[in-house]
Amino acid sequence: MLFIVLLIVCNLSVWAQKKILTGRVLDLETGIALPFASISFNDYSNGSVSNSEGVYVMDIAADRLGDSLYFSYMGYETLGVSVKSLLMEGSVWLRSAQINLAEIPVYSQTLNALAIIKLVDKNFPKNHPQVNQVQHLFYHSYNNTPFSEANRMNVLKTSFTDIDQGLVDEVLEVIPEDIKSYRDVIVDFYSHGAERKIMPIEGISLQESTALSVQKQIEEKLLSLTEDIELSFEDDELYYKMGTGIISSKLELDEPDSEDIDTVMTNTDDTTHYLIRAEYLRKDIENFLVNTADINSDNLEFINKPKKYNYQKELTLFNDEWVYKISFDPKEQGIFQGVLYIAATNYAILQFDYEFATGKSTENINLLGIGHKVNYKKAQVIYEKLDTAYFVKYVNAEKREFFSVDRDFFMVKKEKRFLFDKALNKIKFALDMQFETKNGWELLVIHRQNLTKEAFELVKEPEKMTIKKEFVYSMDMWDHGSVIVPNTELKNFRRDNK
Repeated sequence: MLFIVLLIVCNLSVWAQKKILTGRVLDLETGIALPFASISFNDYSNGSVSNSEGVYVMDIAADRLGDSLYFSYMGYETLGVSVKSLLMEGSVWLRSAQINLAEIPVYSQTLNALAIIKLVDKNFPKNHPQVNQVQHLFYHSYNNTPFSEANRMNVLKTSFTDIDQGLVDEVLEVIPEDIKSYRDVIVDFYSHGAERKIMPIEGISLQESTALSVQKQIEEKLLSLTEDIELSFEDDELYYKMGTGIISSKLELDEPDSEDIDTVMTNTDDTTHYLIRAEYLRKDIENFLVNTADINSDNLEFINKPKKYNYQKELTLFNDEWVYKISFDPKEQGIFQGVLYIAATNYAILQFDYEFATGKSTENINLLGIGHKVNYKKAQVIYEKLDTAYFVKYVNAEKREFFSVDRDFFMVKKEKRFLFDKALNKIKFALDMQFETKNGWELLVIHRQNLTKEAFELVKEPEKMTIKKEFVYSMDMWDHGSVIVPNTELKNFRRDNK
């Protein structure tokens, strides 16, 4: 225990003297920004990536000021620059890798693109093993849900004295036109076998027209109804039922259990922090990695279901090594288009980018007036090599979904009787609403190290994580150092705290 305390003190001392590097990664010839360029020390002990606009930030501890950072980008020559030079001029310019046709290895011409994809799938467990690690990572999530004025809820018939079209219109008026939220966390993510744990370090949230404020206003307007519903659960003779004419169910209310709530405010007056369950965050991160980068994921069907795709092969260079650049587009049953970068020597994945091809969508459901469709997906996954294995270093993903409701609903308050229950009050209303949500995620593994079973068992995952609310993005809002520079949209973000 004393050793751990001393180690923490020493680390705090070093980081207290840290320097902050910032700049852009650019193409030497064109000056065009290079998004998602990898940046790391030569021992891979720390690292970052440039953002979608080529901008990067790195916190450099005092004991690393004499080292160099290495900037790498697929198809470009890797560039090493001393930290001292970067403190004077943070921007770097990368030169396109020049391919000498005479140096192309003979073996690269013996395999076609489809054969290479099959070898990627076959060698995936060896090249990308599941190992016991602790990963120090940054995880960003974003949601934007517009609420159109065209969305309507029309009261068709009501016998409730306190509920009419006027009240419904007031409730709809409270909902903002555009609900946005950003949440960034830094955690240590522990993996041993099939078990996972997280240790929260820091969390920050930017929220516009906070959900809590909207919820409070809606609750105030529907106060009489919610109170009456709650009272009905205390009376065995009364109950509420909701339905659509085909499907109906009795409303049931249990006492709220804080253990079952994903997001919990510290108290109703606290506008600076809120809490989320650590378990919820852990599962979110784990599912995100599985969905975007696991070889068995449906999103990687361009590898695990190659018959659905057409492939084209090229050669490029990365870190002075030959790399297959495999472009793919879907046949009739395929979904994605994109590109894979594959090490020519062992068929390990170095990077892949995929997105829905034009006209493609999934989960097309339209049943009984309820609609759902995934309109768009895209992801970029970058791996880093440690010894002879390759691990996920960075993931950037986006998803757009469409939801619609166009049907009638009813709610009825009933009193139990011997033969037929008596309807005391009833309201019938028509919903005509559409939503298109946009979600985005980023995950960066800052550094990782092997983990023993004994060390894993000593980790005690906390019940909750504190998330700090911020009004405006700033470089110094992080206590533990900046990680990824946000794009212009996030920099310009303002949170309405009304």
